[in-house]
Amino acid sequence: MEWLNSSPSLQPLQRQKQHVRRRLQWLLAAFALLGALQVTASHAQLFKWVDENGKTQYTDTIPPASTDRARKELRSDGTVKLSTDRAATAEERRLAALKALDDAKLRAILDEHDRKDRALLNTYTSLADFDRVRDRALSTLLHDIRVLEEREVLLNHVISSDGKFSPPVAGNSVAPSVALKSTGVKMADMLLLGAKSELPLVKSAIATKRHDLDGLSSLYAIDRVRLSRLIELESAKMTSDQRAAQGQAVAPAKKK
Repeated sequence: MEWLNSSPSLQPLQRQKQHVRRRLQWLLAAFALLGALQVTASHAQLFKWVDENGKTQYTDTIPPASTDRARKELRSDGTVKLSTDRAATAEERRLAALKALDDAKLRAILDEHDRKDRALLNTYTSLADFDRVRDRALSTLLHDIRVLEEREVLLNHVISSDGKFSPPVAGNSVAPSVALKSTGVKMADMLLLGAKSELPLVKSAIATKRHDLDGLSSLYAIDRVRLSRLIELESAKMTSDQRAAQGQAVAPAKKK
C-alpha cells in the first residue's frame, strides 16, 4: 500500500486532486463572503439629504441637527425607498392651522347653505305657496304694529290732558291699560302716572316690531330669489332626466 501511494505515476494525480480541493474550498469561501456582503448591503440604509449649505449628502445616518430636513431613503440599487418632507417651521404650522380653521368655517357655511336650500324645497311647493306664507307672517307683524301705534296715540292723549282724557269705551279696538280699564272714576294723577309709565314700553315694542318687520321682509326677499333659482334648477334637472330616460327607451327599439 505504501508502495502504491508513493508511486511516481500517482503523485501528479494526487497533487491535482489537492489543487482541485483547495480551489473548491476557496470558491466556497468566496461565495459565502459574497452572500454575507449582499445581505449586509440589502439591510444597510442610505439617505440622500440636503445640508444647511444646500449641498446634497449621501450618508447611512442622518445627523441629529438635520433630522428635520427633507430626505430620501435609498435602496441598494439607488431607487427611492421612502421620502420624508422637511419638518414645518413654527410659522408654517401657525399658518397651516389658520388655513385649516378657515377651511372648516367655509365648509360650515357651505353646509348651512345646502341645509337652507333643502329646507326651502321641502317647505314650499311653489313660489305662490311661498308668497302666501310670507304675506301671512308680514300681515301679523303689521297688525301688531298698528295696534301698538293706536295705543301710543291714546297714551299721548292721556298725558297731554294731564290725566283728564276719557279713554274709549268697550268695543274699541284699542285695549286700554289696567289704569284705564276701570269703569269707575279714577283720579287724574293715577291715569297720568299709568300713561307715563306705559308709553316708553309701547314705543320700545313698536321699534322692535318694526325692526322685526324689516328683517323678516329682507329675509323673505332673499329666500324668494333662492327658491326661484332652486325651482328652476330642479325643473331643468327633471327635464334632463326625462330626456335621458326617453333616449334610453328609444335606443333598444332602434336596435330591434
